[in-house]
Amino acid sequence: MKRSLLILSLLFVAFSSKAQVQVRNEPRHHNVIENKYFRVLDVRIPPHDTTLQHIHSTPSVILFFGNTVTATQLKGQDWVKSTSVAGTALYRDFTKDTTIHRVSNWDKTLYHVSDIELLSAYHPNDGRKPLPFTVLFNEEKAFAYRLTDTAISKKTTISNRGPMIAGLVAGDDIVLHDTTHKRSIIIKANKETYIEPGISFYLSPTSKKAINLVLFELK
Repeated sequence: MKRSLLILSLLFVAFSSKAQVQVRNEPRHHNVIENKYFRVLDVRIPPHDTTLQHIHSTPSVILFFGNTVTATQLKGQDWVKSTSVAGTALYRDFTKDTTIHRVSNWDKTLYHVSDIELLSAYHPNDGRKPLPFTVLFNEEKAFAYRLTDTAISKKTTISNRGPMIAGLVAGDDIVLHDTTHKRSIIIKANKETYIEPGISFYLSPTSKKAINLVLFELK
């Protein structure tokens, strides 16, 4: 009986290590926001832990929240070591380059990244210009901007833009003042915040601490 249980356990481990799941179903990818525009997967991998092999097949934007040594293994290939840098933002159109891989945390600290799937376009052909902030990328389906404490202290009004996801990489809480609906939304560090399209708003800091905020805007 014990021998049979051991064999079954080994078979289960072997199957699990080879299983391929869509990224939204991978256990370390937590679905924290989903609407018609975005599926926000908050990825947290503890030290010395490894994801299941999973599939990326949806256009995505990615934000790293920490500096972490990791390794990635594409299906059928060797492990490749790298170091993520906090505040780095990437754009990947996985419809053109479907990826099957797994990720391992080789560091002593939590690996934290936001994998934001772009589920539908907003107004892709309206000729929108980038906002007056540091542009991290201007790609086919999305913009990405970096805002620091200097930029936020100016309280620039943003109006009639596409839906956004804000990721506060460093700094204390930021207040989003939604003047359309006369309400305030708190943007917290190490979390993702959805900003609906078409509203008018400005941002203000809650302290003098240095800020590193990334905004993704859907086209």
